[in-house]
Amino acid sequence: MSTSILSRLLAPFALLATAFAAPLAAQQANPYAFTQDYEPAPAIWKLSDEDTTIYMLGTIHLLPEGFRWRNPQLDAIIDEADVLVVETTEEESDGMMEAISPKLANVLTSRTPTSRQLSPLGRTRWRELVAMSGMPFEYVDSLPVMVALLGFGQAGLESDPSSYEYGVETVLEREFTASGRPIESIEDFGRVMYGLFRVNDTEVVRELDMQLRAWGGKTLHGLYDAHANNLTGDAYWAMEHAWARGEVAEDFDLGFGVGTIGETFHEVLLNRRNARWAQWLEDRLDQPGTVLLAVGAGHFEGSDSVLAKLEERGLAAERIN
Repeated sequence: MSTSILSRLLAPFALLATAFAAPLAAQQANPYAFTQDYEPAPAIWKLSDEDTTIYMLGTIHLLPEGFRWRNPQLDAIIDEADVLVVETTEEESDGMMEAISPKLANVLTSRTPTSRQLSPLGRTRWRELVAMSGMPFEYVDSLPVMVALLGFGQAGLESDPSSYEYGVETVLEREFTASGRPIESIEDFGRVMYGLFRVNDTEVVRELDMQLRAWGGKTLHGLYDAHANNLTGDAYWAMEHAWARGEVAEDFDLGFGVGTIGETFHEVLLNRRNARWAQWLEDRLDQPGTVLLAVGAGHFEGSDSVLAKLEERGLAAERIN
């Protein structure tokens, strides 16, 4: 895997997790080259009735400059759409942060800092891990572990050139803004972020301590996947290449294993959200028009995907490429 799956596919949450802190350290130029000897065709589904068409595009939120993902079919859909729907908009994120900050502050003031809950070795490794993120230790140490890990996902590897500037949603938002078409969001991010803040830390900290004691100490993302430490070239971009080719995995792994942390991330960031999004999609069919929904590709993979949640409601989305 290249940088954290969370930062590539669920990046808006990583961005919100770091919004309380000082800016991250500047990243250096990327030494990893990539090649694309194929015509891109990321997966697209269509959900429709007699007067409404919703195109659903799985996205990568951060991409390196020059990474190709457009094709004539997708361009035609972009031109056809009346409205773009993304996970959140910048304006909504700013408003959400202002609205929920008092609630989050109450959680932080009553929480025992993570370092005081760890073993001596775990505490030392925790300081090393936080230092790699570029964020202030006292700030990260005060955060619930789940939220801190999201912030680490945003940090990326020092040489990784992936950027929101070249990510799918950013490109689409520029085009829709230029053409005067509306951009909407599918959910209330504050609700989900607050849910992460309220996760009981006891089991989470216990698992974190175990992982820290086994950590090799090379990179942030090696905490759960040591294999990520040594990837280069196109192997580094394997996830992006698979996505651009339209490959959809039967299972989706956020990269945090099968323990408490992995299960909690899956439940809060995928299962619950996908169920709510399926409800939103069903309701949206009552409004005539053509919609382009562009959200993280991970939401279309696995047994708890948006597609599976739609099927539970008796709705079938057709893959059109």
